[in-house]
Amino acid sequence: MKYFRWTASLALLATLAWLTIEMPRESSVQAQSGSRYSQQGSSSQSRGRTSPRGRTTRGTVASYESKLWDWLHRVEYHNWAPGPGQSTDVYPGQSPHGAYLKTYLNRTAAGNASTLPHGSIIVKENFGPDGKTLMAVTVMYRAKDYNPAANDWYWVKYTADGNVAMTPPEKGNMPISGKFASCIECHSSAEGNDFSFIND
Repeated sequence: MKYFRWTASLALLATLAWLTIEMPRESSVQAQSGSRYSQQGSSSQSRGRTSPRGRTTRGTVASYESKLWDWLHRVEYHNWAPGPGQSTDVYPGQSPHGAYLKTYLNRTAAGNASTLPHGSIIVKENFGPDGKTLMAVTVMYRAKDYNPAANDWYWVKYTADGNVAMTPPEKGNMPISGKFASCIECHSSAEGNDFSFIND
C-alpha cells in the first residue's frame, strides 16, 4: 500500500512538473493575443475536428487550453483543497462569475495561500442561480515570467463542456484566455497587488 501511495505521489509530481515547465513556453506564444483561436477564428467557426469531449481543435494539434482542460480533469482538481476559509460547498458569487461558486487550489496554492507562488493554480466553478447548474470554469495559473505586469497570472474561462469561452460578437468574439484585459483589470484591484482575491 505504501508503495502504491509513493508511486501515485511521484506520478502527480511529475505531471505538475510538466505543467509548470510547459505552461510558460506554450502560453507565451499563444496567449500574447489570447490564444491560438484568436489568430485563426473562434472554435465555433473553425473547420477543425471535434475532440471526444466536444472541443474543436485545429487539425490534429489541440490548443494549449484544451490540454490544460484535459490535464485538470486527469489530476481530478475536484479533490484539491477549497479556498481559504471555504468549504467544499457552493458559496454566493457575483459578476463576472456565477451566482454560486466553488473554488479549488492545487497544493502549491493551498500551502502558500498568502503569497501564491509560481506554480499556483486556482480553479473556480461558476454555477447558475440554482447553485447546481455548471455555467463555466475559470482558471488562474501563475507561471514565472509569463506576464510580470499582472503578477505572472494566466487566465482562461471555459464553458461547462470545456470549450474556451468567447466574448460576445459585439466585443470581438475573442477567446477569454491568456493575458485577457478584463481579467487583468478586475484582478488589479485585489489587495496586496497580487491579482488574486482568495487571500484578501
